[in-house]
Amino acid sequence: MANLQIVTTPTRDWLAERAHTCSERMLVGSPYVNDAIIELTDMVSNDVTRTLVTRTDLRDFAVGASSLDTLCTLVKDGVAVHSLSDLHAKIYVFDDSSALVTSANATRSGMRHNLECGLGTQDARVVKALACSLMSGLGPGEPPQEMNLKELEGLYAPLEAIKVSMPKMPRTAARTPDEFAEVPTFSIEDREKLLRGFTGWKRLTLEGVLSMPDDDFELDDLYRACEPTAVEQYPDNHNVQPKLRQQLQLLRNLGIVEFVTPGNYKRTLNL
Repeated sequence: MANLQIVTTPTRDWLAERAHTCSERMLVGSPYVNDAIIELTDMVSNDVTRTLVTRTDLRDFAVGASSLDTLCTLVKDGVAVHSLSDLHAKIYVFDDSSALVTSANATRSGMRHNLECGLGTQDARVVKALACSLMSGLGPGEPPQEMNLKELEGLYAPLEAIKVSMPKMPRTAARTPDEFAEVPTFSIEDREKLLRGFTGWKRLTLEGVLSMPDDDFELDDLYRACEPTAVEQYPDNHNVQPKLRQQLQLLRNLGIVEFVTPGNYKRTLNL
């Protein structure tokens, strides 16, 4: 127990103390972020490797649970941003010396105001294990996918194209990210605007998803829809199906596609 510490509100104080002495790496896993994470990453030197693992679900951005502007700013500042679908854990790692597993998102409310609680550790073995687990995807699924600035900025057009059904709450009620976590579908008023933010294989795959007659579809259905165009556009690529599966993972990170069971998918768009 000597290596464990209970960390309660304001979580920022504990994080700031570790950030100011961080010399090698800062790793943050948080589903939702806003400019509070920028303040935290700015506390360490640019020589420190700074990495954020977060959600990039368009629905989160549309309802204000998380901030696309923040992600773009972080990348411009040299922070590596990785996307991990369905992330719910909040983990903060500083060098190999300390880490915090907590309920607090990397937002102003999470770090300063909400009644949060977590456990901090200085056990180097635990710290390294937490970092490894986060960067491997926290389970048997795919590891987080790094997104560059061009990819992130490309999300503004599709973000403008979606219309999210907001939870019916009084305007005076305080909204927290978790209250937005289960937005099931979103509507598309301008399909071309949605597609405008995507190029190459990602656009080809999204066009195939949009062409499905039903929201629920199978992988083989997508193959049949996309392979003729893929062969025409990329005649030298002999791994079309693996490439399409890779793009489905990226669309899942954006909340456009949900994985139901192996080989079965669900489109979250109301067309």
